[in-house]
Amino acid sequence: MIHKNKTPVAFWLDYDFFTEEQKPIKCLTVILRTVGCQWRKCTMCGFWHESADVTQEDILAQLERTLRTSPEEDFILKIFTSGSFLDEREISSGTRIAIAELVNNRQAIKKLVVETRPEFINEKKIGDLNIVEHLELAIGLETADDFIRSKYINKGFSFADYKTAAKIVHECEATVKTYLLLKPPFVSEKKAIEDIIKSAALVAPYSSIISLNLCNVQKYTRLEDLWRKRYYRPPWLWSAVETVKEIKKGNENVVVTSDPVGAGHIRGPHNCGKCDMEITEAIKEFNITQNLNVLERLAEIDCECKETWHALLKFDDFLFGSNI
Repeated sequence: MIHKNKTPVAFWLDYDFFTEEQKPIKCLTVILRTVGCQWRKCTMCGFWHESADVTQEDILAQLERTLRTSPEEDFILKIFTSGSFLDEREISSGTRIAIAELVNNRQAIKKLVVETRPEFINEKKIGDLNIVEHLELAIGLETADDFIRSKYINKGFSFADYKTAAKIVHECEATVKTYLLLKPPFVSEKKAIEDIIKSAALVAPYSSIISLNLCNVQKYTRLEDLWRKRYYRPPWLWSAVETVKEIKKGNENVVVTSDPVGAGHIRGPHNCGKCDMEITEAIKEFNITQNLNVLERLAEIDCECKETWHALLKFDDFLFGSNI
């Protein structure tokens, strides 16, 4: 029996859009089990519950176990930790260097994507990974609005911090993937859409990919408390479609993606239940094609919940706080 510390939280094989060659290829994603995120204060995040008292040897064993499932053809490798890959408390410099060597020795891995908070980004840490040909650092900015990020999400850093980190990444000849969050707590449906579209325009100059995260209700979070008291509803999938379309139209040179985690479930982004899966599949198809026609075709869906969603946006000020 393999000890859980030597087993990643999860790993899966899917497809992603390879920006360097402008085409979809396979993608192997792994969530490594580490000591977890230092911050642990974001209102919607419960990922730190996956943390454990692991060694650096355990972490390498987790990755090696995952790579046994890697495809023979070209693929992207995404390594997530539910924290920060550049945080020495989670991943040491020596481990980062060993991982870079593992990646570099596998010709099929065309790109490495890792996540980190901006405060951990510096030239030396990125240098640990400099043998990787295509390196991308993903940053969970969530919004360009400092008030929303600070007061509603409690992210713990500023938009200026993000911009400084992004510039360092570019100087090190790597790319930036920026996560934006649709509908954090205390923001109405309409204002959430407007905020993300505005934020996307502000982060586009720093980003090769803008990834729209659709807020979902995770266990043991402050957001779950609000949701249980009926003070919060996850975003409508119609809002996700509208937002992704507007971001792509306004930033044609940036790849736009969205992973609708929990779509169709009461804790995740959802509509009425009848049209949820069709919309979710369309979003996933758009992710790997970047073809707006895929989303435009959703206008043909004649579902009664679309009118409810339109009414929600039209009467936003009056309805905000309702459970529609």
